This record gives sequence, structure tokens and C-alpha cells, in this order.
Amino acid sequence: MQSRIILLGHGSRIPEANEHLRKLASQVGELLGGLPVDACYMMRARPDLAEGVARAVEEGAKRIVVVPMFFCNGLHVQRDIPEQLEKLRATYPQVEFIYAANLGADRRIAEIIVERIQEVAPGEFFARP
Repeated sequence: MQSRIILLGHGSRIPEANEHLRKLASQVGELLGGLPVDACYMMRARPDLAEGVARAVEEGAKRIVVVPMFFCNGLHVQRDIPEQLEKLRATYPQVEFIYAANLGADRRIAEIIVERIQEVAPGEFFARP
């Protein structure tokens, strides 16, 4: 089955800010052995989710996994994205849509945060095992 991944971020009016999600999508694709991974945005940047899905379907996707790139389980995660996915399911009934969990409070993210703190304040804070 032709699968596709969409990382769905918020989007920014600042173009450089949106580049991070595209770079992350590329890195995820590499980790998945070259599987196509696209960056899409809720607002203020393109492509939006509908545009990303349309392109994926045009390129033969039969299964699309949408990963919300949000830490909090807020309005976009609980309402906006599921509503968009329902519309997309009606538009593309031949495509299986899978909605992954948002990033949430994950220890692996906490470890990255600790690394960032140690980068700017080396020796001041010590990570505990």
C-alpha cells in the first residue's frame, strides 16, 4: 500500500519559521527509509492539510498518516484537525486516513529541552538519571 506521512504544524507568517517543519519532515523521511513525509500547516503557510492530501493522493497515496506537531492537546488537536480529516475522508473515500497522537509531554522531548538548557548554561544545571 502506498503510504504517506504528513507532519501538520501551526504555520507562521515568517517563512523561515516554517522551514523547521520542512526540515523535520525530511529527517523523518530519512529515518523511515525514504518514505515520503510532507510538511503542512494549519494556517498562515502553505500547503495546508487539504492541499497536502490532494498532492499525496495525486501521487498515489492510499494511506495517509497525519501527525499533529503540537505539544498541547488543544483546540487544533481535539477539534480542528479531526473535523478537517472527516471532510477529507468524504472527499477521498478510497484513502485510509490515520490520525496520530500529538507530541504531548514526552520524556524524550524533556531530554532535548535539558540539552538546550545545558548548551546555554553549561555546568549550571545537571541532568538526573
